[in-house]
Amino acid sequence: MSEPVEKPETSAGSLFANIPPEIAGALIGLQGEVEALGKTAKNDHFKNTYAPLDEVMDNALPLLSKHKLGLMQWPVTDQDKHYLRTTLFHESGVSIKGDIELLLVKRDPQGLGSAITYTRRQTVMAILGLSAKDEDDDGNKASNNMQPASPEQIEQITQMCKDLKYPEDAVQRRLRTVKTEEQAVLAIHILEQAVSQRAKKIASDADAAKKIPVEAEDQEPANRNTEAAVKQRLESFGFASNKFISDFIRAHTQKPFLKNCGPEELHMLNEVLDRVAKGEEKLPGEWLASPPNEEAA
Repeated sequence: MSEPVEKPETSAGSLFANIPPEIAGALIGLQGEVEALGKTAKNDHFKNTYAPLDEVMDNALPLLSKHKLGLMQWPVTDQDKHYLRTTLFHESGVSIKGDIELLLVKRDPQGLGSAITYTRRQTVMAILGLSAKDEDDDGNKASNNMQPASPEQIEQITQMCKDLKYPEDAVQRRLRTVKTEEQAVLAIHILEQAVSQRAKKIASDADAAKKIPVEAEDQEPANRNTEAAVKQRLESFGFASNKFISDFIRAHTQKPFLKNCGPEELHMLNEVLDRVAKGEEKLPGEWLASPPNEEAA
């Protein structure tokens, strides 16, 4: 006798209300590297083009692996309704899971297969922030009846990105991926995690500052947060290669190169290096060839 299938969970609020910090952090780093996909598949009936599932996965899997994430998707059935179950998990063992009902035009194997393929593609693109250039929706084939994102949600996402000091091109790239209400809910909760983490860091820094003796204030070298000083520190810190230095810069500033960083980002990089040197924060194991070869500040 087969085991009963776990009842599908389709509430967007409950699915994304408690994203583990490990997954939130990995997604923030991953989405800083996302580029728009080309559209190489054509829907002859509706005269439009789209990025097919195989190309979406070809782009998604390397990014997932790089940021220690994995993705599993499979169909489930409950009371004559079909769902696609998606689990996004982190190498630490934490995960998030959700189900999306498959909307079938025809209730036959071909209709089910089409709905699975379409929903897999849309789900992966929504979760990871992938988008196709000027994408035309090919969802007619799978009867796409999802509610569009509301103007209030779009405005909230835009403001949160600006509060996090994302560059304008990153804000626009994020907005292009938000077309449905569920995609907006996911984007908002991921951004809320980022805002929460930043607020905790600011509060922690404020508490630490209160404990610094008055005479110790203003002892930070004036040139510590220059591009040259940060570059020298990164090169001598113990990173395994220049690639991991670039990954470190991108993950914490959303900027591709050190030369693109302003004073605030340079200061942020120094703060992260301070915490790593003190053992208060860890970097991915393969990033460092050896422990930081500098004294904790």
